[in-house]
Amino acid sequence: MHLNAQEIFEFTVFDRTFVVTESIVVQWLIMVVLTVLVLLLTRNLEKVPSKRQTVIEMIVNLFNGLVVSNLGESYKKNFVPFIGTLGIFIVFMNLTGLIGLPPSTKDINVTLMLALISAVVINGTAIARNGLGGYLHGFVKPYAFMLPMNIIEKFTVPLSLCLRLFINLLVGVIFIELTYMALGYFALIIPVPLHFFFDLFVALIQTYVFIMLTIVFTKTSVEE
Repeated sequence: MHLNAQEIFEFTVFDRTFVVTESIVVQWLIMVVLTVLVLLLTRNLEKVPSKRQTVIEMIVNLFNGLVVSNLGESYKKNFVPFIGTLGIFIVFMNLTGLIGLPPSTKDINVTLMLALISAVVINGTAIARNGLGGYLHGFVKPYAFMLPMNIIEKFTVPLSLCLRLFINLLVGVIFIELTYMALGYFALIIPVPLHFFFDLFVALIQTYVFIMLTIVFTKTSVEE
């Protein structure tokens, strides 16, 4: 396991070189796995759900509940697919440590792009709900002298999302790697509880925190 994103290969297009790292390859693999799972799990859905369909409906209801309880019923149609896709994708990236692959979210480039995507959705939703004029007017609320602070806030939101996810996953990777280095031959058994905590518990918690902060920041942005 390595702390930095390892270069797998590179290619050149129009005299510009693009580097494909380990984090990117892992994300490609996750997208393939998710695509196959979606195709397999959503086939032959019935009115009387099977066990497979029941599990799918539980996951959908989980995201429905998170969005509706925090934002309202009017957000269900458009916002649930985004939050659901974001949450499932992040949780798969976070959990790859369980199969010996370093989580892509320990790469700040990955968490930064996820945060920027959330920031676009957050501000786009505020504009869609309040109009461009209402959105811009929010920069001078509650008072005009708050304009600089409100502008800074728009940059701190994605920064907060990015660093929170990145630092927590990176710390777990570093701690487990140092444990393996220190234990040597005993590393086959003793680190199991650490994997359970960092690769499972922390991975799930940080996924929940990321999507909940996206929801909360969206609500705040719309209300302001």
